[in-house]
Amino acid sequence: MNKENKCPGCLDNRLKSWSELSADEQEVVRRLPAAREYSLTERQRHHLWCTRCWYETASQESRA
Repeated sequence: MNKENKCPGCLDNRLKSWSELSADEQEVVRRLPAAREYSLTERQRHHLWCTRCWYETASQESRA
């Protein structure tokens, strides 16, 4: 597993792009605190999530 894709929050899961999330996971992402700071479109294009602890970060480049 690539070190850059590891979650810094829980050190366990791999961070996932929007397209890698299930429909249920995408619904959770829509409700996370970052939804107040960034548009959904921006988050879909540039953010990554850990589905274990819901850590969210902006990726260096789009993976979607």
